[in-house]
Amino acid sequence: MNMASRASKFLIGLFVVIGSVLAAVIIIWVGAADFFTKGSVYATYFDESVQGLQADSTVKYRGVAVGKVKSIKVAPDARLIEVVMKVDLSSDLQHRTEAQLKTSGITGIVFIELDQIRPGERSSSPKISFKTRYPVIPSRRSEISRFLEDTNEIMKSIKAIDFKGLSDQLKSSTQAVENFVSGKQTSGMMSNLESTTANIDRAMESLRLTMENLQSFSESINENPSELFFKRPPPPKKSME
Repeated sequence: MNMASRASKFLIGLFVVIGSVLAAVIIIWVGAADFFTKGSVYATYFDESVQGLQADSTVKYRGVAVGKVKSIKVAPDARLIEVVMKVDLSSDLQHRTEAQLKTSGITGIVFIELDQIRPGERSSSPKISFKTRYPVIPSRRSEISRFLEDTNEIMKSIKAIDFKGLSDQLKSSTQAVENFVSGKQTSGMMSNLESTTANIDRAMESLRLTMENLQSFSESINENPSELFFKRPPPPKKSME
């Protein structure tokens, strides 16, 4: 084996060793950085999809980054999703705080938002029927999940409406109205109504003529008051020449 071949193998081996050492250093450094990061480890359990959330996702408290997600896995009951996170926040997180999945703007990045439980607010956190390794922070259903749930309820309510029954009832009511309008009793009522209207018209016409006669008589009296006492009006006065 010549010297060039030996040197080539030596360099390859050296690169492999250096690469392995660097990889080990990076792994140790990342693990140590996580180990020395301030904060306490908590777990929260979601009864919904956590798609988009991953290890190292940010944990925020009212918009301020306070920790990272450590791991995500299916809970022992095979129903809930366990999210373990390290949070640097001096507060009673277990009893005064809830965790909720949030999406960051148009980027679609999913993170966990911590917020205080509002006074008098009923918690929607799922019940946990198994032992947990870490203190548990209650969870709140995400806004998207609640929107989809409300939409499903609305769709169920719409599907439950008996549209055929309503249509049949409307047809029946329409037919009843038509039968009533075209019935003999209704025809008689309409005839009586028309007769009454004609009588009213004749009475109004008579009243109008009477009023005209009275107005004419009144005007005549105003011009010739003597008509009240004489059958004939006095002869007109001769004009003086």
